[in-house]
Order: sequence, then structure tokens, then C-alpha cells
Amino acid sequence: MDLYGGKDPREIPAYSFREVALGIGVPASTVRAWCVGQSNFRSLLHLPADDALSFFNLIEMQVIAELRREHKVSMSRVRAALQFLADHVPVRHPLVEKELSVTPNQCVYIVHDGRYIDISSGGQWPLDAVVRSLLRRVTRGRKGIVSFFPRVAVPKQVPIDASEYAPIVVDPEICFGRPVIAGTGIPTDVIADRRRGGDSVKTIAEDYDLAEDKIAAALTFERVLEADAA
Repeated sequence: MDLYGGKDPREIPAYSFREVALGIGVPASTVRAWCVGQSNFRSLLHLPADDALSFFNLIEMQVIAELRREHKVSMSRVRAALQFLADHVPVRHPLVEKELSVTPNQCVYIVHDGRYIDISSGGQWPLDAVVRSLLRRVTRGRKGIVSFFPRVAVPKQVPIDASEYAPIVVDPEICFGRPVIAGTGIPTDVIADRRRGGDSVKTIAEDYDLAEDKIAAALTFERVLEADAA
């Protein structure tokens, strides 16, 4: 059965500004500004709908968020990079649709029509670090990026490197792209609704036969544990 009407599920409008904000860890108002623009600020992306983003847009937002948040790149430089890609790689989502690679000398390349196009600039551009981070947070199939693992705060009881902690996954072909607990089809918002309704973490974990840290990760992603602490 073709659930998507012949369309690539990664291109279908599926995520609100709030949902993308949860996934990339920036305020929803910032996501909205980046997506639709403001009076003196043009939008950065091509959206499939006025008020919804696709899976591809979610990945693009992650790249932009990391450039701005982790590396303090000015918005003018972000725009220049996006314009460079638009001029040299004429597809709607080059950062997502094309194969990305980082060389040992920190150059970032996109493979397009059999050519390697250098989209970095002399070591002064931190895109290599952003791409390395992105490639740790996605899985690829024969069509390119097919799933995304948002960052989630590592619980103290979980002895693992934060960069390797990936308890939540977003996959357009699982639960229509809703964030779910990795390895299951259980949406994080369902877990959050149960916690808001009064169920304890222990009770929810027992009902789903999951470890409590997986339930806690879903609640952390949905910002429910933060609300409990407040």
C-alpha cells in the first residue's frame, strides 16, 4: 500500500515549528523566523507548506542550528553558504539530498553529477565539524538520509558519551515521522501525555516493557521532565 501517494515521505509537510524546535533544541520562535522570515529577515528554506516542515527541512534546521549555536556563525555567512549551494548544486535540499564528506584536511564536499564540490572555505568555516556531527546523527539508505536521531540530555545513570546517546529517532516511514523511542514504534508524545496524566515513569515503563531510562529519555525530549522539576 502506498501511504504517501507516490511522494517521497521526506518531502511531505509533517512537523510544526514546535516539533522541529524540540528536535533541534532551539526556541520555536527562532524556528518560525528562520522558516518564514520576518519584516527584515528573509526565510532560509523552501517549505512544503506555510506552517509545516518536511523531514528534509528538519535536517536543514539542525545544520543551521549547529552553525549558529555551537559555532557562532553569523547569519550572513549562513545565507552565503546556502546561496552558494543554490548556485552550484541545483536541488531543493543539497545538504540533505547529496552525499556529504569531510576530508582529513577539513574540507567539506558535496558529490553532485559525479563531481566533488568544495563547500568549505580554507579552514575558517566550521562546516566540517557540523557535517561530522550531522553524520553521527543520521542513518543513510540507498536514497540518502532516511532517519535522524535528535540530541537528548544524557541521564546521569547512563554511562555513555553524549555524542553517542541516541534514544529517540525520527524516521518518515515510522509512525508517519513522529519522534519515537529508538527500536520501538512508541511516539514520545504518547509517553508525555501519560506522564502529564499522572502516570509515573515506573508505571509507563512497566506497561511498555521498557527500561525506565528509555521512558525518561522520551520525557526529556518532550521537555516533560524539565517541567516536573520546575
